[in-house]
Amino acid sequence: MLKMAGVLLLLLPGARALAMKAGSSSDIADVSEEALANLFDLSVPDMSGQAHTVREYTNKPLVLNFWATWCPPCVKEMPDLEALHQAYPQVNFVGFAADTERNMRKFEEKVTVSYPLLVAGMGSIGLMKKLGNKTGGLPFTLIFETGGKLSHKILGQVEKDELEQILKTLSS
Repeated sequence: MLKMAGVLLLLLPGARALAMKAGSSSDIADVSEEALANLFDLSVPDMSGQAHTVREYTNKPLVLNFWATWCPPCVKEMPDLEALHQAYPQVNFVGFAADTERNMRKFEEKVTVSYPLLVAGMGSIGLMKKLGNKTGGLPFTLIFETGGKLSHKILGQVEKDELEQILKTLSS
């Protein structure tokens, strides 16, 4: 019974994100520079164990997608993110997983993406809250201009057309 309650507590933020209009863009004013600096400098491994920082990917516009294998809207949006990644090679895409490497490896057998997936773990939910995602809901996407200036944040499943319009303005 306690295990089930724990699982429900983990899923509640995702359920909140599901209840929102998909792709609802929100104000970036509540994102502190300190939280962004912490995000950029945080060392996170990829699935082969090599450490990376988000800062490494700010040499061009960046779509940073917080997701998890157990989050249905996260899984549903991945083909759209992959298609946009293929269509916009001048934009970096990075998956920042609130999950384990083991779960991600199993997931990757079914759904593959060509952009980097970093194993941020469950601690990334606390980080998301500091980045303006008060509920900690997934998926959560941050979009940066070249150099790391935050441009947009989206709580909930991305709308492919909306994200594409943002990418067109950033990569022109």
